Amino acid sequence: MSLDNRNTSAQFKRAEQLKRWEESEMNKKLSGAPKSPSSRRIKFSSGCIFLAACVAGDKEEVEWLLKNGADIDTANVDGLTALHQVSEADSILY
Repeated sequence: MSLDNRNTSAQFKRAEQLKRWEESEMNKKLSGAPKSPSSRRIKFSSGCIFLAACVAGDKEEVEWLLKNGADIDTANVDGLTALHQVSEADSILY
């Protein structure tokens, strides 16, 4: 599976997850009333956003994040940094 297909698949799965959560009984119990998409309580850490932008190859987002204090040494749960992930993706593509 190509990197673009994996990214699209991951985005689709995440959107489905959020949709299921919004409709879940647990969310309704916690919130009392349905929330608009702009007021969702799920927040991603800046490190998570940075790694996702790097893996997606979103150069503009990566540059913006770095200018705004993103830590270039952020690692995922496996200890891989953005540089590891980008080099791994390149080796898969070639």
